[in-house]
Parts: sequence; structure tokens; C-alpha cells
Amino acid sequence: MSRDLILGGLAGAASALLVMAAASSSFGLLLGYLAPLPLFFAGLTRGVMPALVAAIAGALVSGFYGLIAAVMFLLLFGLPAFWLVRQALLARPAAEAGPDTEAVSGSGSDDGFGALEWYPAGSLVVWLAAWAAGLVILAWLFTAGQEGGLGGALQPLLLQVFSALPAQTGAGGDNTAAADLAGRLARVMPAVMAVSWMLMLTVNGVLAQGLAGMLKQNRRPSPRYGALTLPRFLAIALPLLIVAAVLMAGNTATVAMALAAIAAFPLFLRGLAVVHAMAAAAPATGLILAAFYAALVVAGALVGMLVVILGLIEEWAGIRRRLAASGTSRESE
Repeated sequence: MSRDLILGGLAGAASALLVMAAASSSFGLLLGYLAPLPLFFAGLTRGVMPALVAAIAGALVSGFYGLIAAVMFLLLFGLPAFWLVRQALLARPAAEAGPDTEAVSGSGSDDGFGALEWYPAGSLVVWLAAWAAGLVILAWLFTAGQEGGLGGALQPLLLQVFSALPAQTGAGGDNTAAADLAGRLARVMPAVMAVSWMLMLTVNGVLAQGLAGMLKQNRRPSPRYGALTLPRFLAIALPLLIVAAVLMAGNTATVAMALAAIAAFPLFLRGLAVVHAMAAAAPATGLILAAFYAALVVAGALVGMLVVILGLIEEWAGIRRRLAASGTSRESE
């Protein structure tokens, strides 16, 4: 156990150093994106306590830059990674699983894990969304006394970025046009930042689990991502939050927009699972997926919204279930 705790501490220190690297150069931004990876890897290979030690160690290293840096590390990386690892390593005997429990690969007795039903990936995504929503609400409360609220707090930061741009870009200079653009962007920035953060933790969690499996160090089997299921309240909450963002004004609309984006992210992941299932039913699966992801890169916002809508449709249409029943889908992941 002491060896596991030491490795957890080293993982936390590595994560904090990666966060610091993000502020050093453009190449550091790429390293910073991988900051949660050591935290997830330590937990998914060594257990819950090393994951907690990693979170604390990362906060202590970040503390060299001040108390705020330490708290931000805990809120953005350490504690969410620890909690997701803690949930991911939960399991129960398969005989106790209900009929609606998500099937997880590796629940058989011949895979080294025994006849266990592991915590489903969909519930992990819901926890991630709940944490993101908590961060947005915390930021909302923290900036409540500031003029313009959360958006007003972000507008000066955007103006600083614009002032550093060349005037030829149309955003450079401290003028009315730049202030207006910064104000409009500030209203959508919380939503963009929340989704980017959720995507970063999702990517690093999947990478950590894949790396752990490749090294035969994984403590649980990898979930069947293509079988991702979500609670219905997300499909109900998303339209309500969108209506609230449209009808409300000011800081309330900014927060409602951010919460709507957070609710849309799990549905986006489910929409991706549907896309993979539909592609698996076609002859040229690889070509279809390559074209889809190319379109997602080129027209991310539009294609992303269509995928979210597909995730909403899946809630009631059950496209993957129909494909599986017809025997046309070869999707196994």
C-alpha cells in the first residue's frame, strides 16, 4: 500500500506540473490538456486511496503558486478525478444487478474480474455533468456582487486578449466594437469552458483506462462505450434550460446557457454511440466514421448539435436497440 501511495503522490505532482506547463508556452497547452491523465491512471491502476493522495499532492505542488492555485487544482482536476475513479471502481455481484442495469464488458468469470457488474459509464458521465454544473453555480455565486455577474467578470479578460491582437484582425484595439464583441463572447464563454473541461476529463479518463488495460494494470474492465445509457431527466432538462436561456436576460441567461451546454454533453456522447452503431450496420464502417469525424472537426458546432439531437431521439426511439434486434449492427464497443 505504501508503494501505491507513493506512486499516487508522484502522479499528483506530475499532474500539477503539467498544469503549470500550460501557462509556459503554446506547446505547454498540449501538455496541460493531459494534466488529468496521471490522476486517472493512478486511481484506475492503484485504487481509490492513491487517487486521493494524487489529488492532495497535486494541490500541494500547485500551492507553490498560491492558495488560489491549489484550490483551483482540487476543484478542476484533483477532486473530480478522485470521485470519478471512486465511482468507476464500484462493483457488485452480477446476480444483484437489476434488469435495467447497463451491461459492462468483463462481467464474466473468465476475464479475471469474476462475475461482477461494474459501475456504468453513463452514471460516470452524469457525475461529471453534476460536477461541472456545481462549478458553474459556484462561479455564479462568487461573481454575484460584480457588475454583469459571471459574464461581466469574463469581459475584461477577453478585452485584454483582444488588445494583444493586431488591429488588422478586427478585434484588436480598445474600442467600442471590441467591447461589444467581448460582451457577446463573455455570455457564451461559461458554456464553452464547461464543455471543454468535461471533454478534457472524459478524454483523459478514457485514455487512462485504455492505457491501464494495455499494460494489464486495470482494476476494472473497460466499459462498453457504445452501450452508453443515461437517465431520462437529462433529455427533459435540456429543452427546459434552452428555453430559460432564450427567455431570460443578463447573468441568469448566461448561467442557464452554461447549464444547457452541460446537460447537452452527455447526450452528445450518447449521440456518438448511435453514430457508431449506425456506421457498424453499414458496409464501409471505417469510411463513414472517418467522414463523420472530419465533418465534426470542420463544422463542429453544427454537427455537434445534430449529434445532440440524435442523442435526444435515441431516448425515445431506441435506435441502437432496433439495430441490435435486426441483427444489422456489428458495434461491440
